[in-house]
Amino acid sequence: MLQRKKNYLCTLKKNEMKYQIFFLNTLLIFLICTFGSCKKPASDPENPNHIPTSVTDIDGYEYAIKRFGNTLWMMENLRVTRYDTESPRSGDTVTFATQNHSVDIEKPYYNVVGNFTEHPYTDKLTDQIRKSLGFLYNWSAAAGVTKNNASVSSNIQGICPNGWRLPTIKDFDSLCYYVDAKEATGKRLKSIDGWYTLSGAGTNESKMNCYPAGLAVDCYFTRVGMQTMYWSATSISNSQAGVLKLSFDIDGAELIYVNKIQANSVRCVKDL
Repeated sequence: MLQRKKNYLCTLKKNEMKYQIFFLNTLLIFLICTFGSCKKPASDPENPNHIPTSVTDIDGYEYAIKRFGNTLWMMENLRVTRYDTESPRSGDTVTFATQNHSVDIEKPYYNVVGNFTEHPYTDKLTDQIRKSLGFLYNWSAAAGVTKNNASVSSNIQGICPNGWRLPTIKDFDSLCYYVDAKEATGKRLKSIDGWYTLSGAGTNESKMNCYPAGLAVDCYFTRVGMQTMYWSATSISNSQAGVLKLSFDIDGAELIYVNKIQANSVRCVKDL
């Protein structure tokens, strides 16, 4: 009996030790999960999926972004001068166009539309708006290609930041679908301020802030304050690629093809 009682007491002690170890382990896990790596991030009711709200290019400029469907869009015009580290042209710098710049469809160049002044078309462009106009790029610069051809249609990083790409005509078509205004798509995309006439301005309901940056051929600007065009990756020939065009005299948005030699604005996209 004494021997059995001794074993019984030893069993109690062993069980007690097990309970103590279990309690200590439970307490440790609780402390780690409360104050350590198990802690869940605070929820954001305005951004429950934790989608980024901005992107930064290789030159350090930051751009606000917005989601339309399964695609993120830049809400500002690009103004970078170098190709990012994952681009096939990494390390290259785009040439700034001057009066001595030779017109070559395969020579990448950009220009700064904010420097352009001509009345009366630009008299509504404040200094703040001019900063928002970004740079104008010819298609070679935007797409980051060394040879212009008709075989390129999608998945071009080009001048865009790493993880981002030049939108296709289909991307622009989808954007117009999500803006969902039929004939007034352009009006919802266009900015409220900066357009040549009040009737030609937009409502900016899309929050895309599409200002009238016009276009350029080398250092020669035209239609600043009156229209804007955004390059797509969709190339249909050695000389033409697709753009989204917005004009002061049209409430809609046009998907057209223009000469690659001219310089237009760029918005980049990212697939979710």
